[in-house]
Amino acid sequence: MKFVSFSSRATAVAGVAALAVCSFGCGSGTSTSISAVIPAVEALAVAAQPAEEPVLLASAAESSTTEGAPPTKAAGDWGNLSGQFILDGDIPAADEVENVKEPICSKKVPTDELVVNKNNKGIVNVFVYIPALKKPKVHPDLAKSTEKEVVLDQKDCRFMPHGQVMRTDQILMVKSMDNCNHNTRPNPIKNNPVNFTVPPVSREGLPWKVTVAENLPTQIKCDIHPWMSSYCLVLDHPYGVVTDKDGKFKIEKLPAGELEFRYWHERPGYVEKSVKITIEAGKTKDLGTIKVPVVKFAKRS
Repeated sequence: MKFVSFSSRATAVAGVAALAVCSFGCGSGTSTSISAVIPAVEALAVAAQPAEEPVLLASAAESSTTEGAPPTKAAGDWGNLSGQFILDGDIPAADEVENVKEPICSKKVPTDELVVNKNNKGIVNVFVYIPALKKPKVHPDLAKSTEKEVVLDQKDCRFMPHGQVMRTDQILMVKSMDNCNHNTRPNPIKNNPVNFTVPPVSREGLPWKVTVAENLPTQIKCDIHPWMSSYCLVLDHPYGVVTDKDGKFKIEKLPAGELEFRYWHERPGYVEKSVKITIEAGKTKDLGTIKVPVVKFAKRS
């Protein structure tokens, strides 16, 4: 902030004013008229004033921060979260279905209900997300989805991917690589359900449009091939992922502070319904290995 002194102007004006007073009341006998003194006072006052310089002047930088401009969050106000889900116990045999209906598809089709990495016991397709009811602040870079569509494909009578996350500003495009008809039927709680047939080798795809975030992943079925199933979680923010082939996950650009997460898998449902984690600014919170007892993944009858 820059301050301008009044001292020179005040001194000049005071001096002229004193002269005027003496001219009229000091007993010198001088008969100078008031009309002659006033122009002199005004002239000196103007001369003493700094040229075109305001009394109080804020710099452009100061003005931009003091006149109501919204503060922007620094890069250090955001952090990341990572971890790995590991099966604690012996890996169960993979579920397979004997296919006698579609000769063009595999004779034995995995259901993909429980996929565990044989090398490190990483649990695939665990959903890690902030629930819609606890919607957090969103990093400016993630305010809108970069991709306007996400794809659910079908190959060898299996949905691909088996688990995924989408946002309410995206459309799910259902495609097929199989040379047979598939029926697609999402069964959401809040969004509109659809039920349509995907023709053979459909590469353009058919859309499922969503408008509302869901609290749980939505199951998607094919009624023509009842063993076919996948799950899609609809969120209205970017903070949700599915564990990869090693059971690992990472969520980036989370707001710093305490956040509530959910861990969900189709076999047990909630692995953990409410997990509170503190995200530190400018850091990655690594949860390390999260061991889940194999008994939790027992096949439901």
